[in-house]
Amino acid sequence: MNNHAVVSGGAGFIGSHVVELLLKKGYTATVIDDLSAGRVSNIPEEAEFVKKDVKQIAAEDIRDADAVIHCAAQVSTFKSVDYPEEDFSRNAEGTFRILETLRKHNPKALFIYTSSRSVHGDIPEPHIADENWPYNPSTFYNVHKIYGEMLCKIYNGLYGMKYVILRPSNVYGPRQPYWAGGWYNFIAYWFELAIKNKPLPIYGTGQQVRDYTYVGDTAKAYIQALENPEAAGETFLLPTGAGTTLNQLAEKIVKITGSKAGVEYHPPRKGDIQRFVGSYRKAQEKLGWRPEISLDEGLKNEHQWIVKDLDK
Repeated sequence: MNNHAVVSGGAGFIGSHVVELLLKKGYTATVIDDLSAGRVSNIPEEAEFVKKDVKQIAAEDIRDADAVIHCAAQVSTFKSVDYPEEDFSRNAEGTFRILETLRKHNPKALFIYTSSRSVHGDIPEPHIADENWPYNPSTFYNVHKIYGEMLCKIYNGLYGMKYVILRPSNVYGPRQPYWAGGWYNFIAYWFELAIKNKPLPIYGTGQQVRDYTYVGDTAKAYIQALENPEAAGETFLLPTGAGTTLNQLAEKIVKITGSKAGVEYHPPRKGDIQRFVGSYRKAQEKLGWRPEISLDEGLKNEHQWIVKDLDK
């Protein structure tokens, strides 16, 4: 069992949930985060915190780590369309810097990389994507996530460094940063708008399909990947296998919040995809992972958290 984990982006959305689970399982944890999207209040007191951009990660940050879990990222596909250089810096260069620092100072540590289901692009009806579905990027964000996956494999092939690649799928739940606006984590943004009785913006027809996975379920996959030696060198999709249209999602959010506002349609955005639904069979077979929280339950949990957070 690995005893000490370093979590980049551990003050953020997925990362903070991973840190919580690590501590509950008896690990020690160090959080590296520049707080560009995360909050100090998301970090458990038992975790060490280093405020730093991952591109500045140094030997002393990772030398004693048994595992480095890389969650820090620029997470908006659409922002990457308008600001590709920033996306490259945060996602591609950031991943390279961590791996290169590990190569020089702690090559035996396990590297768990947060990729994305978006590397697969559009999945036409009636297909369900698995890990072998071809890459089909539509934005710089997707390309840079693929680059990160390739780096993991290159560092393994050249230097024997161990890795696990995880591809989360439209993660939602408590601590999703609603304050970051529509570029990021639009479910949380929609909740904030609905609570304030403002219309929810939908780009396109609203018939686009996504596969939404609860953050608590997603975080568990990181622990299972960390604790399962057979996970090394593998890639795992983390969806639910169920598709939901944007129109259906908006209807659920309006109903949960009791909002008086509806939706507001806008022209489609560049780089958007029409459909993604994925299979978690491999994660279930090799990690023992499966999603447990339904979309309705998870959305209610997120709503409750946002209401409390807005009242602070």
